[in-house]
Amino acid sequence: MTPTFIRLKQAGDKWGSLLRKMSSTIKTIFGMPNYERYLAHWYAHHAEPGKQPVSEKEFYMMALHDRYEKGGMSRCC
Repeated sequence: MTPTFIRLKQAGDKWGSLLRKMSSTIKTIFGMPNYERYLAHWYAHHAEPGKQPVSEKEFYMMALHDRYEKGGMSRCC
């Protein structure tokens, strides 16, 4: 790899990291579930041999259920 390519890759990594952080912040502000944060928590506190975290689709479906079908949230519509 050339030095120019390495510098571009490092700059791309920094931008990617910044965009992920911004995405996480926006999701938090608007109350959207954050699958990456869930995975980090799951692997730090709940991982055991033979167990797997829920898929991203299952995670979002559970979050939607918790938010709208449990009846604990009041909404305008």
